[in-house]
Amino acid sequence: MVVTPAMKMRSIRAIIFDLDDTLVESTVNYAKFKTLVVERITSHGEPKDLYDPHGTIVTIIARYEARMRGAGIPEVTVRNRLAELDTIMNEVELERVSETKPMRGAVGLLKLLRKNGIKVGILTRGCEEYTRSALARTGMLELVDGIECRNANTKPKPDPEAYLKLALRLGVKKEETLFVGDHLIDAQCAANAGVPFVAVETGDVPEEDLKKAGCIELFHDVGDMATWLERILSSP
Repeated sequence: MVVTPAMKMRSIRAIIFDLDDTLVESTVNYAKFKTLVVERITSHGEPKDLYDPHGTIVTIIARYEARMRGAGIPEVTVRNRLAELDTIMNEVELERVSETKPMRGAVGLLKLLRKNGIKVGILTRGCEEYTRSALARTGMLELVDGIECRNANTKPKPDPEAYLKLALRLGVKKEETLFVGDHLIDAQCAANAGVPFVAVETGDVPEEDLKKAGCIELFHDVGDMATWLERILSSP
């Protein structure tokens, strides 16, 4: 028997989405975001050349945390310094959240999933206040069933911990989910969690890189994904 896309989708009970540049047009000034974080890190005596502001914030913070622990810095100090970085990131994220707009077709896609009984999760490294505000301003908050944001208790993507935690909160097995995102970190997270990855080209990652990362489908944006899903969900 040939397994069709529609048959595969019937086993999906939840779709988990990245937020920025996937469902919403990001208003976060990431250059400022990373520059301020690196400045705070180096103010604690860290060598500036170890922290590339053009790298990902995940890499920057992970390196700093590892070096603090490797140097035997007391745990309370480590936690306080990481909390300082969180505060910096929160403030930058919220600066222009009022300008947030949905990606083309995003609202329609979530309504389609709700109509078909498929749950929606949001997995983001943004803070909870930013995430809920961005979703509310774009009319999507009421269409979301679960959110996993940046927090001190869960390892962020690409570690699979947050993804698996969110799937559990949605009441589904990981095998009943797929992840949708625009970045290689999202692809790595999906691979680490052992779930399919669907990519959209609305971020800054080239199409070829997204394909090499192992996406099972690639769309220009979530609007095109909605068209695809509507077609296969309505097929016999």
